[in-house]
Amino acid sequence: MRAEHGCAANQVRPDEVVVNGRGLSQGELDLLIGCALPPDRLAPGRYWYDKDSGLWGKEGERPDRIVNSKLSVGGKLRADASNGTTQVFVNGREITKTELRMLKLASVQCPRNTHFWLYDDGSYEEEGQNIIKGNIWQKASTRLIANLFSLPIPPGYSHGLKGDATGDSVRFVPDYLEQKSVQKLLLVGLEGSGSSTIFKQAKFLYGSKFSPVEILDLKLMIQINVYKYLSTLLEWRECFEDQALKEDRELCTIDKAAGETGVAQTRPSLYSLNQRLMQFADWLLEIVALGDLDAFFPAATREYAPIVQEVWKDAAIQATYKRNNEFHFLPDVASYFLDRVVEISSNEYEPTETDILYAEGINQWNGLSLLEFSLDDRYPFTESYVDKLDDPSMLTKYQLIRINSKGLNGGLRCLEMLEEVRAIIFCISLADYDQMWVRGSGELCNKMIASRDMFENVISHPSFEDTTCVLLLNKYDSFEAKVNRVPLTVCDWFADFSPVKPHHTHQSLASHAYYYIALKFKVLYSSIGDRKLFVFQTKALERKTVDDAFRYIREVLRWDDVKNSDAFGSVEESLCSMDMSSSS
Repeated sequence: MRAEHGCAANQVRPDEVVVNGRGLSQGELDLLIGCALPPDRLAPGRYWYDKDSGLWGKEGERPDRIVNSKLSVGGKLRADASNGTTQVFVNGREITKTELRMLKLASVQCPRNTHFWLYDDGSYEEEGQNIIKGNIWQKASTRLIANLFSLPIPPGYSHGLKGDATGDSVRFVPDYLEQKSVQKLLLVGLEGSGSSTIFKQAKFLYGSKFSPVEILDLKLMIQINVYKYLSTLLEWRECFEDQALKEDRELCTIDKAAGETGVAQTRPSLYSLNQRLMQFADWLLEIVALGDLDAFFPAATREYAPIVQEVWKDAAIQATYKRNNEFHFLPDVASYFLDRVVEISSNEYEPTETDILYAEGINQWNGLSLLEFSLDDRYPFTESYVDKLDDPSMLTKYQLIRINSKGLNGGLRCLEMLEEVRAIIFCISLADYDQMWVRGSGELCNKMIASRDMFENVISHPSFEDTTCVLLLNKYDSFEAKVNRVPLTVCDWFADFSPVKPHHTHQSLASHAYYYIALKFKVLYSSIGDRKLFVFQTKALERKTVDDAFRYIREVLRWDDVKNSDAFGSVEESLCSMDMSSSS
């Protein structure tokens, strides 16, 4: 085999490798192959090469690797080398939409007709200005986004040889990623579905600790959310007060008609605040209405924490909170944080692990989050499980990409940037069947139906035509408690729900309803692409169920590999039809 590999007749001929429109000479080919960072497995074909930055790609395509810069090979780099249509140029090449998207997410200002010089160390400047504006690879966020979009990263950065701009060491792509390909998992779900809690549980289970920057983001988000919760309660307090005063006036009218004069005027209702608290309430609601909450808070949290606590404990707000089942826009965790508003508002406040899990979202912006982790491929009681305890090749590497519903705004365009997604993990809250949701158009609809529509839009996207999908039906504990009080049929999509067997316990009704909902989504999924939907039940706040869910997803992907390899003949008819759903 060595002789065959080294045979001259089997080597790539120089004229078969065209770089920047010109075939190479033997000397150029030797220089390219013999450099420290050569194109891996160079095959005959047409390529483009940026000598200043080291970017390399197939002609007409975006860059797929970084090689040594300053190599005297090929012709001059052309503007249309990668068929870019962005009117943004890097070293004379018009970059692709994917590259532009990465730069924008990395906060690089690049309006149309901008020309950049990009150097091999990652520093860049605008053409003609001779002022270095920054270094794109020093930002961990840029490396994360580039990795997400399958764009190349300089080896020195991708293997943790260089730290972040802050001086912290960042091991963005661990060494083991070179040993085994990473499987990308896309986690999506409507706000309140629990997808952010599942992401955070996965980070606690498999990832590193939350960094100081992440903790600070969570702290600011929690502090701002406290005021959002209170503003929601204040809005509904006004509604309930108006309703109570109206009923009181009607009662006065009835009394007068009956000849009774004991009630001369309406009285303050249960939902009335005193004048001082009303002034604060009016001010806060005005700030929220103008959309200026982030500008005022959390900078002023310490100043206003005592009066927020006073408002929260006031009888009028407590009476309003007792009716929270009548307004569906206040999360269950509101009281958990409002009860500790003074502690939370302190500069010394550090979110606990429970606080992090309870916090709505992952950061203030709550858009894109990414986590890399691995799961053991070995089965217990096997030889490899005993003999290869530290073998990295026995680990499957995953990249969990979480995008919330806000990040999917704009016609799901961001999904086009995601390549080679191995599985979609779609999270839905079972307890949402009686909740309301405001669509982007301002239309009010049932939240379960909104989740269904979002699910349908994602799985129908052309990027995921052959992608496995796992549906996580979350918050089963809340659902179990609610379904006995609120009929499942309040959701129009579930109007035909009728348990076959009489239910004598809470568990049996919830179980019937769970399987009914799972089947509704399975039927919907198969009607779109004649595919099988895998369903798993979770309670995101219980870490074990999240761990079970990811191990279940691993088994689904393993089975998918076996099915596609056709190693056992027609597996589709034999085993794949088995229902892999879980209800435990």
